[in-house]
This record gives sequence, structure tokens and C-alpha cells, in this order.
Amino acid sequence: MKRELEVMIPAAYPLAGTLTLPEGNQEKYPLIVFVHGSGDIDRDSNAKGLAINIFKELSDLAVAEGFATIRYDKRGVGESKGDFLEAGVYDLIDDAQAVLEFAKKQPGIDPDRVILLGHSEGSIIAPFVNERVPVNGMVLLAGTAECLARTTEWQREKMMEDVRSLRGFQGWLLRLLKLDQKIEKMNEDMSKAILSTDAAVIKHKGKKINAKWNREHGVVDVSKVLVNAECPVLAITGTKDINVKLTDLDKMRELIPGECETHVIENMNHILRKTDKEGFSTIINEYKKIVKQPVDRELKDLLSGWLSEWKNREATVEAAELVMK
Repeated sequence: MKRELEVMIPAAYPLAGTLTLPEGNQEKYPLIVFVHGSGDIDRDSNAKGLAINIFKELSDLAVAEGFATIRYDKRGVGESKGDFLEAGVYDLIDDAQAVLEFAKKQPGIDPDRVILLGHSEGSIIAPFVNERVPVNGMVLLAGTAECLARTTEWQREKMMEDVRSLRGFQGWLLRLLKLDQKIEKMNEDMSKAILSTDAAVIKHKGKKINAKWNREHGVVDVSKVLVNAECPVLAITGTKDINVKLTDLDKMRELIPGECETHVIENMNHILRKTDKEGFSTIINEYKKIVKQPVDRELKDLLSGWLSEWKNREATVEAAELVMK
């Protein structure tokens, strides 16, 4: 059972969200703040044409474990105000910080027991928020440990490797058309257009692009703040995740000075579902079909176990502090 409250969060632009509390008479609950991945995503982590529903499922799981949760529509998405395309990385960090600070002040929330849970780009934003407003734990799902610009460069390399390795008539045709070279040229042209202006939004080949966000991700490096993450961290990535490097889990363990628990889930992709597909384009093309499945059970079990241990440890620390007094 749970209690859901629709809230409007004061920020640079008002952000619409859902604050969920477990049903019961406990005075204060620990809190999880959900931080989105990239794109125009709502509070449930759904985008137009791709309802991955990750945050709705994981919020239900967290509430069942005795946690309150807050999740919100991104700036300019759903019921939130503002313009999504005009938002840069630092704007998204500001928004997540505003949500955190708002939620900590709400009735029924224990402001001294807070976890940030980020998925994809949210795993970059969450450590920056923690740098400003230290929290008691972080969960980083399908995250990276470097500048996103380097990760997207790696993604393009993987995509081009995929094109070059295709067999049969399709592979022959793509190589004849020199698709890999065209992909590289398209990226170079777009990068030049983005870097040649300080505008927040540009129009490139008939399409609006969030130039400010792209420019800032060229310099924002999460590794610089992970080194100051003293709180316990849980990081999970799947072997079929073609959006981030699996080896970044090792980097996280090296960078994070506090407790860092990492897990690799076999055959889990970036949207946290199992797949038996191979190859960059094949895995991505399956997303719309595979979202009909629930979030991976193994990931849920790992998260439930970690949250339970975290809560028990926090309760033990709190009891010890009371004895000391």
C-alpha cells in the first residue's frame, strides 16, 4: 500500500512530480530521489514513443521496502514548466538539487536518510548533486565514470564497427554507400555547428538541437566528483548495454573513496531488460518491443537487497548515536 501526492516543486521553472510514501503510521521515512536519463523524459522515465517505465517500477519496489520516493517530470516535459531543449547539464543538476531540497522538507520524510538514484545520464547528475548537498547513498544504474562526450564517441565507434561487420547483401550495400564515413561526417558537421555558437538551441539540417546541453557535456566530467562521494554507492550495468562502457564499473570502484558495490548483469541492456540480441543496431531496434517486459528481475533483487542492508545499517548507526548521547 502507498500514498501518492502530486506536488509542484519550486525551481528555475516549476517542476511537477509525485511524492510517494508507504502506507503506515511511521513518523518519518527514508527517501529516494529519482534522477532521469537523457532525453525529454517524464517522472516515470517515459519518452514519447518509448515508455520504459523504469522509475515507476523501481519506485513501487522502494516503497515496498519502506522508502518514500520522489520522481518528477523533466523541465519542459509533462506538467513541468520551461523548455526542455534550452536546458543544459548544469540546469538539470540545479533541477535535481531543487527536487532533493524540496522533498527533504516534506512531512513524513527523514532528511537525514536520503538516497539519489540515477539512471544513465542521471548517474552523472546524481554525483554532482551529492557534491552540493551530500546524501546518504547513491544508486547508479547504467552509468558512466567519464565525460559523456567520450562515452558518445565510443558509442559511434561501436556503431561503425557494427556497420562494418554486417554480412550478406545488407552489409555489402552499407559498405558500398560508405555509411560509416557518412556517420562520422554527420557528427563532425553537427559538432562544428554546436561549437560555433553560444545559443541554447540551434537548428541544424531542419532539426532543433539542444546545443547548450551538448556543449556542457563536452566539459562536464563525473569522475571529478565521484572522488568525493563518501556515501555508500551501488552501481549496476548490463553486459548488453551498448550506451555505456562496462569497464566504467571498475573506474567507479577506483574513484569512489567510500563503499562502492558494483554488479554486472548478464544480457541486460541499457533500458534494464534482458535481451538475447547481439550488435549495436539490433539491440537498439529491439527497445520498442522489449519495453513491454518488466524491469529485469535480477536488478530488482539486487536493489531490494542493497536498500534493505542500507536501511538496517542506518538504523544501527542511529541507535548507536542515541546510546552515545
